[in-house]
Amino acid sequence: MRTEIAKHLDHDPNFEWRGQTVTRIENLSDIVFALALGMLLLTGTPPQTFSELVTFLINIVPVAAGFLILFMIWNAHFVFFRRYGIADNTVVLLNALLLLMVLFFAYPLRFIFDGLFGYIIGSMTGDFARLVAADMMLVNSTRSMAIFGVGYAVIYTLLSFMYAHAFARSDVIGLSDKERIITRQTIWIYRSQVLVALGVVACALFTPLGPFSGFLLILNWPNSIIASKLIGREQKPQPAAVLHAGVDE
Repeated sequence: MRTEIAKHLDHDPNFEWRGQTVTRIENLSDIVFALALGMLLLTGTPPQTFSELVTFLINIVPVAAGFLILFMIWNAHFVFFRRYGIADNTVVLLNALLLLMVLFFAYPLRFIFDGLFGYIIGSMTGDFARLVAADMMLVNSTRSMAIFGVGYAVIYTLLSFMYAHAFARSDVIGLSDKERIITRQTIWIYRSQVLVALGVVACALFTPLGPFSGFLLILNWPNSIIASKLIGREQKPQPAAVLHAGVDE
């Protein structure tokens, strides 16, 4: 009984986890994500005075925002390998591209969220000294947000390709009907995130939202709910009465 309870607490009970052992590609990936998180936290010089310490502690806000983004990417990567347990040439290639983007994306991620945080504080207090020091006034903050949107879109495009590849090999992997539905839902959720990220880029460059266009990512939440319901409805089996009526006709 304890084994069954622990199994359900450890992962999604609606999906059989086929990746029971940690592969070398996952070990490498975890190292890359750890480096990215370290780059996010340790950007800049260590505090030498109390005022610098206070500034360092205040920076927990942009650090937490960047950490959340990287953690969501890591979790999507982790769940993929646990669910499907495949590491063929296509997955290795897509995973390598994903790790490259994570490393490329991590260092400017802190810079971008520092700029956004400084712009919010400056808009509230009228003190834009933080932005001036970082050369992140309106134009550069807007461009930085556009860069963030492009990086976010590329990463979730690669993740959607990985899940789509797993779905294409459903028969080989032995996915159940329910697992196929969940996989399709995941693919469309990630594709909707790509569209939202591209919307962030467009709004950053062509609308007055500018650096605040990143808040459009909140649309990922309702989009995920809508995608899950639509895919689930498409795959819902027809009632037996309807099937019998079709046979009689």
